[in-house]
Amino acid sequence: MRICVLIVVAGHIFALASQSALAVEQIKTCSYGWITLDSFKDHVAELRKSGRYTAADIDELINKERQGGPHFFSSQIVIKQEQSASGDFDLNLFQGFSDPLAKYRRLQAWACTADNYPIAYFVGFRVRAIRHGAIFVSRENGTVNVISLKHSDPDLDKQTSVKDFRSGAVLCQDIGTGCVNTIFYGRW
Repeated sequence: MRICVLIVVAGHIFALASQSALAVEQIKTCSYGWITLDSFKDHVAELRKSGRYTAADIDELINKERQGGPHFFSSQIVIKQEQSASGDFDLNLFQGFSDPLAKYRRLQAWACTADNYPIAYFVGFRVRAIRHGAIFVSRENGTVNVISLKHSDPDLDKQTSVKDFRSGAVLCQDIGTGCVNTIFYGRW
């Protein structure tokens, strides 16, 4: 009788462990590394100098930074929908990755292809897990994680949230549409 109970209990534990394992998705990492950005003031000067964006677009960004606070520029979540050189140029310019004093040290060679898009850049965050329709991150200044969203939200329509790993606080209700105002959000 005890052996039967143990077998049944062990079976339930195995079933729960299997369900939990299925709930945690594999993270396809495109790249990761460290970044040092220019100051926000210098970044705005670069945007104005580029002539690529309207004064209204730049003023809107300045307003978002004022509302977002001191860590706005160093806390970024950026979606890149498809592989394209012009999209990379705009993303790098507008988000400040290509500013003259910005320095990026890649610790992993780029590992994504066009089949892995859409992708998400997490600047100032370390991606810890993807489970139950949420990406869990922890704050880590200067860190850059780029991951594929192909398996978790390929059309950016599943309302995948981004949450703080420790507190569970929602940083982005839907990664496809935006984040809290303390995060510099972009979609290219």
